[in-house]
Amino acid sequence: MNIWDLEKRAVRRLRDGLGKPVDPAVVATVAILRLLGFTTTGSCSGHADRLLAPYVDFRSATNADDRQHIEEAPDPATRRRRKNQTIQRNAAELGRLVSLLERFYDDGAVPYRQRLICQGFGLIGYRLTTQDADLVTVASKDERRELVKRQRHEFDAFTAFLKAEFFGTKDDAPSRAA
Repeated sequence: MNIWDLEKRAVRRLRDGLGKPVDPAVVATVAILRLLGFTTTGSCSGHADRLLAPYVDFRSATNADDRQHIEEAPDPATRRRRKNQTIQRNAAELGRLVSLLERFYDDGAVPYRQRLICQGFGLIGYRLTTQDADLVTVASKDERRELVKRQRHEFDAFTAFLKAEFFGTKDDAPSRAA
């Protein structure tokens, strides 16, 4: 079994705080990000019925320990310094992912509202989602279904891009047509 299949298998075994597995439609995205060294902390493939757009949360590998050290700081100056260091480590991960997104969107073929973006949470990490993620809350039921489908497609296209870029394969690569 190759590294790609092993990582997808490992992702399928992950469980969230409620004991639920990673949504099947986002397993490949989580797997490729993990193979590229990103620490993922949560994900969702999007659910039109629950008003959720697809996302993958990520942060620095040391974030949990960093945040514990902030709490244990002996004084406000040390706490502030540790907090800034934690934010910088997370921002470094953000920079790595934004660089990949820039290359992915280099051709400009995808409408802006459909593009993947990173939402910032600085101290606790970041979220990869779509520009139009919040529109699921105001769209009609039929529009939501189509919107989430289109958002998932964008995640699939980004995943295929990353696989092709770093592993030289475009297996099951979706079309970039909008």
